[in-house]
Amino acid sequence: MTTPSSTQSELEPNVKPYIALGCLHIGRDINVDSGPGVSIWCELKVASLSDDAKAIIGNDSLKLLLAGWARFFTYYSSTVDSRHHSFARVYVLPNDTARGQIDRKSKSLKLALRNLLHRIDVSTEAWNGLLGYPPILFDPWASPENVSLHYLFNKLPSPAPMVEKIKSRYTRVVVDDLLESAAPVIDVDGEGQRLQGIGYPLNGLDTKLYPYQARSAALMIQREAAPQLQLDPRLEVRQAPNGEKYYFSPRDGDFLSEPRYFESPRGGILAESMGLGKTVICLAVILATKGHLPGIPPPYLPPWPTRSRVGSLLQMAANTIGRHSLPGRAHLEYEEDFENTDRTNLKEELARTIPHYEMPNFFSRTVRNTNVLQPRKFILCSATLIVVPRNLLHQWQNEIRKHIRKGGLKTLIMDSDTKRDKAVKTLDTEPSDMEWRSNLPSTTELLKYDIILFTRRRFEQEVKDGADDSGRRQSYGIPLACDCPYIGASRIRDCRCAKEQGFYESPLMRLHWLRIIVDEGHNFSSDTSNAVLVAKQLQAERRWVVSGTPAKDLVGVEVRTDSSLDREKAIESRKNFNTQEDRRGAVKVLGLLASNFLKVQPWHNINADERCDWDEYVYRHEKHYHKTYSAFSISFLRTLEGLVVKNRPEDVEGDIKLPPMTHRTKYLKPCWFDKMTANMFVQMLRANAITSERSDVDYLFHKNSIQARHDLMTNVRQSNFAWTGFSTEDVESTLETSAKYLEKEDKNCSPEDAHLLLESTQIISSLLQSPEWIALSRVHEVGLVVEGWPKDSEMAFGLAYPNKPTMVGITSVVEGQIHVDRQSTSENPTEGLEHVGEAVNNKLVQSEGTKQAAKRRKGAHSRGSTSITGVPSSALEGHQATSHKPGVIKSQNSPQKLLQPSVVPNVATQGSNSPLVSNKRSLDSADHTELLSETSALLETRVIGTTSAKLSYLLGEVATHHAASKIIIFYDGSNAAWYMAQGLEMLYIGHRIYAKTLTDAQKAEYVALFSEDPNIRVLLIDVASGALGLNLNAANRVYIINPINRPDIEAQAIKRAHRIGQTKGVIVETLVLEGTIEEAIFKRAKKMSRDEHKQAKTLEDDDQIVNIFLNAKVIPIDPAETTGLAQFAALRTPQQVFGRPGRENFERLDKAEKKVPANPRKRQRVARPSSTPKKANRSVSMTSPGRSVVAVPHSQLPILTMPAPSAPPQPASLFGATLGRPVSMQP
Repeated sequence: MTTPSSTQSELEPNVKPYIALGCLHIGRDINVDSGPGVSIWCELKVASLSDDAKAIIGNDSLKLLLAGWARFFTYYSSTVDSRHHSFARVYVLPNDTARGQIDRKSKSLKLALRNLLHRIDVSTEAWNGLLGYPPILFDPWASPENVSLHYLFNKLPSPAPMVEKIKSRYTRVVVDDLLESAAPVIDVDGEGQRLQGIGYPLNGLDTKLYPYQARSAALMIQREAAPQLQLDPRLEVRQAPNGEKYYFSPRDGDFLSEPRYFESPRGGILAESMGLGKTVICLAVILATKGHLPGIPPPYLPPWPTRSRVGSLLQMAANTIGRHSLPGRAHLEYEEDFENTDRTNLKEELARTIPHYEMPNFFSRTVRNTNVLQPRKFILCSATLIVVPRNLLHQWQNEIRKHIRKGGLKTLIMDSDTKRDKAVKTLDTEPSDMEWRSNLPSTTELLKYDIILFTRRRFEQEVKDGADDSGRRQSYGIPLACDCPYIGASRIRDCRCAKEQGFYESPLMRLHWLRIIVDEGHNFSSDTSNAVLVAKQLQAERRWVVSGTPAKDLVGVEVRTDSSLDREKAIESRKNFNTQEDRRGAVKVLGLLASNFLKVQPWHNINADERCDWDEYVYRHEKHYHKTYSAFSISFLRTLEGLVVKNRPEDVEGDIKLPPMTHRTKYLKPCWFDKMTANMFVQMLRANAITSERSDVDYLFHKNSIQARHDLMTNVRQSNFAWTGFSTEDVESTLETSAKYLEKEDKNCSPEDAHLLLESTQIISSLLQSPEWIALSRVHEVGLVVEGWPKDSEMAFGLAYPNKPTMVGITSVVEGQIHVDRQSTSENPTEGLEHVGEAVNNKLVQSEGTKQAAKRRKGAHSRGSTSITGVPSSALEGHQATSHKPGVIKSQNSPQKLLQPSVVPNVATQGSNSPLVSNKRSLDSADHTELLSETSALLETRVIGTTSAKLSYLLGEVATHHAASKIIIFYDGSNAAWYMAQGLEMLYIGHRIYAKTLTDAQKAEYVALFSEDPNIRVLLIDVASGALGLNLNAANRVYIINPINRPDIEAQAIKRAHRIGQTKGVIVETLVLEGTIEEAIFKRAKKMSRDEHKQAKTLEDDDQIVNIFLNAKVIPIDPAETTGLAQFAALRTPQQVFGRPGRENFERLDKAEKKVPANPRKRQRVARPSSTPKKANRSVSMTSPGRSVVAVPHSQLPILTMPAPSAPPQPASLFGATLGRPVSMQP
């Protein structure tokens, strides 16, 4: 007895071109009469089939049989079970066969084939005629990788370069040298002991690479020099039931008998995690391939030159070297270094023989006299273009100086600073290796450099290539006659037509570059930005994107976790494919990078008909004409592996151990002022909800009150550092609103609501009984508790005089220090100090009065006057009224004055308004070094506390650790930076503020100063500024003022300090006020899943966080903390105010940047009072008896510059820039 499998040889001989697809279970016998005792495979031919047989196999099969797209064979044997007659073997014609005879473009036939595929059984049992086995149906969709992008990204194999794949012997040598430079070596000392160390660094590199860095660099060179043939990502390898392989395109439904290949890209994405040395890896790649040339594209290989006379052997050798892109000059320099030979004449000949080629301009001619374009000439260039964000330019310069030996790489820096001299500017540190220009030199000059370092903005300017100053581009059609208007009544035209000589020709476009690298390259994911357009036009053989986060949220798991066990758990927790997360965002960014900048085939194709849609092929779609995004396709994994270079954390840890990083949460007990601020916001939330009866737009949580709700929530979060925006009018207003509602007879609230509202009103009513709070509300200052303030000026400076302890505004303290410093050489340094205090406090009060008057004039047209029941406008304005440093603000109309260099302490130009000293005078060395007498009472003046628990804690931490550690402080909200900077000035600690509003040049300068200047100890960074890519490993202590509450952003912030080059253990502390809304939000954010974080564009979108605000509780107040020193947050160690030691190392920014020469003191010109008696102005009470008394200065004293009447919008906060709409908080 026989089975169908035993008769394979009886098939027709011409079935070979067809692919064995599988079996079709017909369900009914198709009788084929071949005579008794005959066993044979019989082909089903349409002409010989009966009507019943045609009905059995179906219309789709008939169409395919008629067109020759498929062949069916059924088995007949008189000796076999008749059930074998009820199935047929199906063979399909591959698309790469018989294309000239059979039409393969029919849509109806493609649909018929797709329908048939769903019925095919591909099991070997069915193919061999073994009955009783369950069928295995053909999968017409892409083979799935049912895991997330995060899982794929973190499971990519670490670089494992294979030198044997590199054909060029010159490249093999440099890769071997690169790997050997980092490989462990075994040596034997004089006593026969085995010693293990690291080999010598790469020639020209001062830094020894870690082994994982060398492997990454070697793999990058391997991919550049030896691209491999990769299977078309649209195809999958499938195995036929008969054991043969074929190729199938699931999305197109095509079958191929032979594979289709594309050359792998000569580049990719260097995605090493933050802090692992991506910059030095890139420099190692550039240095190893120094002098290597890009290859001439084979279609454009120029013919051999025809000389008038026979060339010398030297000339012909030089020409051959250039024609084949051999690194002749690099090889000659290698021989000179290691063989002590002189190859000058050979190098000179190579310099004279510049390899080049011509590429035809493909332009369709529509009419006979269309201009014929000349071929474009490209010169081979061995240099590397590097495009970086402006704020990272200085960092790249430092890395080049630090890692590259002098003379190793000649660098040209291109910046867009138009103020720079157009002449060549050579940097003082490396006069021969690094030059700085704003205008590009000629193509021949560019050939002299190894690196062209561009800022992104300057790189974008090259989009003007082919255009004139008016943006007009050259037309290649029929030349047009001039149609410009005539000049006056003459017949002479005022011709403004585009002139051929007026079109800009970028030197970049005339060279064929070896390589282009973009740092933080995820910014190149756009397909319309000028930077991407310029990069696409460039002829560059090798292209690299450098970014630890190639796309948003796509980071290595080691960024957020420490131990290997935690990492594995984190990876497994996000293993499954997530339709919402994995179908957009990071995947789309990778697709744009691949298709636009990296030019990966087939995603990038000049011919639009052959270009592939990324989304069509990297996903498994389970419908023919719709995208279902059911999973990733296996081709996506192949594409990802061919693009990304990244080491797994366990492989990195085998080569290097970073110092430990400790991240802890510091819970602080709020002081009385912190508690009352929190309770005031709770009162507003309760008053609004209850008095509005939770209805209509007056209710903050109404669907139409989104703007006001987000403003208030943002202000609540930022108020946990310090809030000085409330006034007595605000307290009285909310108390009055609440009282009137509770007295209503027809009120619609529950007894519980009434009790809650009464509770909060009773607590905040005590604010009106606090002289300290009332005084602060008038000047909008953070208060400092000072003991031992000079008696003569205590009334002028004390905000609540004569109450004890003495409370002084932080601005007044800093101004007082400046005054005393400028008189430190005099017998009485405090002379005139009381006038400083009077002037400062008077100015602060006047400023607030001016602001309130302006607000009243605006009336109902002001945004702050929006009617929200129970909520004062100051809590919804998006800012709080802060005191600006007197005399600093120059304009009242500048929209970003708070953090611009003319405003912020140590980011601003600082001046003094001391009535006795010209504010043009800078402090001289004597002012800094003069010591106060040991018996001076000024030495007893000390700050012992503040009105902010977080400020007190940070000042204590910085004072304790700044001498031994550099410190980073991340802030959210410009007022936090302002108050913190004032505190640092008071302590004479050098600092800078890395604010979002600063220019790129200022940002780069501040980072450089922080990294290099030993006197700059603290860097304040706005979380909203991103600071991606910054290397701040000079710091080893990091403080986060307000919890970031977003894991990815928090990890980015921490990694600024915890990275390669860090030699100390890193301490990170996140500050949280106990018992506040901040603590509840922080704990909720920690529990939120990744999906919940993704769904909540802002934290306010999370229902549970909204409930935190809705159910906020007041903080109980202990009667003992309502008066005296108990109201304040004590400093760990009291801080001396005057004559602080070490102030000689503190340099105010006006002196550091402007270097204003010291002018001799001049007598202050003052005006006599017109009518007001002097005594009447000496001390005017600003409050009722028993409350704060603010001293108003004499009218003849100089008036300080008035702060802006209305607060400018602050830079977008973390929650605005990252989590939603920007919300301003404070001026």
